[in-house]
Amino acid sequence: MSFHGKLKNFLIIIILAVLVVSWGSPVLAPTEVLRNQTKFLPTTTLVAVGDIMFSRHVGTKINEAGNPNLPFLKVADILSGADITFGNLECPLSDSNVPIREGIVFRCLTQHAAGIKQAGFDALSTANNHSMDQGADNVDFTIEHLNSLAIAPVGTSKVNESSKSAVIERNGIRFGFLAYSYTAHNDGGKSTHPQIATMDISQMNEDIADLKNKSDAIIASMHAGTEYTRKPNQGQIDFAHAAIDAGADIVIGHHPHWIQEIEIYQGKPIFYSLGNFVFDQMWSQDTREGLAVKLEFQASKLKSAELIPVVIDNYCCPRPATEKEKISILSKIKAKSYIKF
Repeated sequence: MSFHGKLKNFLIIIILAVLVVSWGSPVLAPTEVLRNQTKFLPTTTLVAVGDIMFSRHVGTKINEAGNPNLPFLKVADILSGADITFGNLECPLSDSNVPIREGIVFRCLTQHAAGIKQAGFDALSTANNHSMDQGADNVDFTIEHLNSLAIAPVGTSKVNESSKSAVIERNGIRFGFLAYSYTAHNDGGKSTHPQIATMDISQMNEDIADLKNKSDAIIASMHAGTEYTRKPNQGQIDFAHAAIDAGADIVIGHHPHWIQEIEIYQGKPIFYSLGNFVFDQMWSQDTREGLAVKLEFQASKLKSAELIPVVIDNYCCPRPATEKEKISILSKIKAKSYIKF
């Protein structure tokens, strides 16, 4: 057989083999193709917690133990196991050596707050009613110190600066954070200050519009509500709805010191209050209870939320709730432990 004849037969064999393989392979429907593509999208987990305070009894307990990691020892796996960990820092940081032992004006010594880095926090809301407890200069110090720990402060800015947002990238996805407080001062009112992001819906709309150009998913934090109540007030509801209408994917709330109800609005979750996380309010069961929320994203889309109840012991230290405690805590807000989106 000539060379051309052999080549012709070889090509025929190759073509037949390709046809056999093709006929033996099922044709995928469009939904199956999409499902297969989704398998390869990156998964990112974000854990959010409530109020964190290192002043008063918390600082005393840390000092007695000689271990700044003390508050986080029993929740270390929850915090460090996430790709991003976020909470509300309920006190300004200070390099003073003089602790505050009582009262409602807070100062968190950096030596007592050192555990936040090892615990795995990546971003902290610094916008709350205690932001100005140690003055405007101390707002700057808190921002600088958190930055030195590679923890992004959210909701406050230094003097003569305006940006109060943060963007954290994980697995190629950019997560944008914003934080707001109902007031800038610890005065019982609704005051403002240029260094503190307060709950102005018009400004929030501008902030989210700007952050959309820099991020793929947006998390808005809200420090607001009536203390020691289970239901959100109208101000919380209006602000949270407006944030999602503007483009936020999640709203995370704190301040009431109790966990509050969860709402799914426009298909997106609003956690009105996650309650206390590291705090010393041992005088009631409700103030000892909080929620950690584990959010799972596939690429930039939120897929699920797991509610992890915690209980605070010894004036300082959260631990995962027992099964019995978990059922009781979630029943207070009529919530299931797992939400799928």
